[in-house]
Amino acid sequence: MQTTSLLNLLHISSPALPIGAFAYSQGLEYTLEAGWCKNADDVEQWIKSVMVHGLGGVDLPILKRLHQAWFCYFQENEKTDELDETVESLNSQSLNAQSLKAWNATLLAFRETKELYLEDIQVGDAFKQWHKSQSAEHIAKLEIVDKPTVACMYALNGVIKGLTVEECLIGFVWTWLENQITSASKAMPMGQTDGQNIIRHLIPEIEAVIENAMTVEDDDIGSGLVGLSMSSALHENQYSRLFRS
Repeated sequence: MQTTSLLNLLHISSPALPIGAFAYSQGLEYTLEAGWCKNADDVEQWIKSVMVHGLGGVDLPILKRLHQAWFCYFQENEKTDELDETVESLNSQSLNAQSLKAWNATLLAFRETKELYLEDIQVGDAFKQWHKSQSAEHIAKLEIVDKPTVACMYALNGVIKGLTVEECLIGFVWTWLENQITSASKAMPMGQTDGQNIIRHLIPEIEAVIENAMTVEDDDIGSGLVGLSMSSALHENQYSRLFRS
C-alpha cells in the first residue's frame, strides 16, 4: 500500500471516528450477562464465529459489491460532460445507483433483530453526516441511498479515498473486531492484555475470512447465527446494560 492509502484506511477505521459505533455491543453484552461466555477464551470463540459466519457470510460480500457499485458510479459521472448535481438526476442514473440501493436494502434485510437493524441505520446515518463535513462536493451523492448502512458509507469513503476493495474489507473487519474487544472489556472482567491476545489470535483468521468473502456468489450470501440473533433480541430487554439497544 502507498503511505497515503494506508493513512486513509487508518483514518476511516479509527475508533475515534464520530459515528457512535462504540455504543453498541451487537448482543455480546447479553452473552456475558447470561453466562454464555464466561472467560476470554469463550469470548474469542464467540467473536471468531460471528466474524467468520456473520461478517464473512453477509457484511463483507455485500461491502465488496457496494464498493464496486460506488466505483462504477463515480466512473460513470466522470464520463458525463455535464451532470446536473441534483438528487433527482443522481437517482435516475443507470444501474449503478440501483445496485447501491438494492445491496444496501439487502444488507438491512439480513438484520434479524430490531437492535441490529437500528444500529446499522443509526451508525450509518452518523457516518453520512460525517461525510457531509468531509466531502462537500459529494453531498448530493449521499442522498442516493435511503437509510444507508455502515458498509454503504464505508465503501463510499473507500472509493473517495482511492482504497481498493481488499483494503476496505481489511479496515471494516478490523474496526468491527476492535469494537467487539472493547465491548467485552467493558462488560466483563477482561483486561487489555486478554483483549489484545484475542486480536492476535484472530489476525490469521481475518485474512481467510476476507479471501472467502471475495469469492462468495450472490446466491450464497447469508448466515445462520441463531445465538447472535437471540442474544441481540434478549439484549433489547436486558434490565441493566452499558450498551445501546
